[in-house]
Amino acid sequence: MPGTWDANLKLVYAVDQGAFFAIDTVQSGNPFDVIANLEIGDDLMAVATRYDLHVAVRNLSQSTTLLNQTVPVTLTPAHADFNEERRVQFPAGWAGTDGDVLEVVAGLKVTAGVHTDYSSSTSNAFMVSA
Repeated sequence: MPGTWDANLKLVYAVDQGAFFAIDTVQSGNPFDVIANLEIGDDLMAVATRYDLHVAVRNLSQSTTLLNQTVPVTLTPAHADFNEERRVQFPAGWAGTDGDVLEVVAGLKVTAGVHTDYSSSTSNAFMVSA
């Protein structure tokens, strides 16, 4: 758990669409999801009104950003720890080359009145299959 005034993006990983187990490969062009586990401490959550989850998939083999998406979420302040598993869907239609190595990079921004907290995380690498 993060400190009471902290937010933490604990884990991000790529999964097959609708699944929960991390993938080692994804077929070029197929849809897949990214799961992000995040926490917000109780004091920060008491004044939190939103968070923005920024998710990008990098192609490490080509040194490019393959996909990116920002997910804004409105929060209702509550004096309690906040834990969430957020699924971000990436649709079919992207292109990769067989053997390319991919990685998810994610950033979390929590807005809480005059307070703003940031956290980031990266996934294990996974590969594109033909």
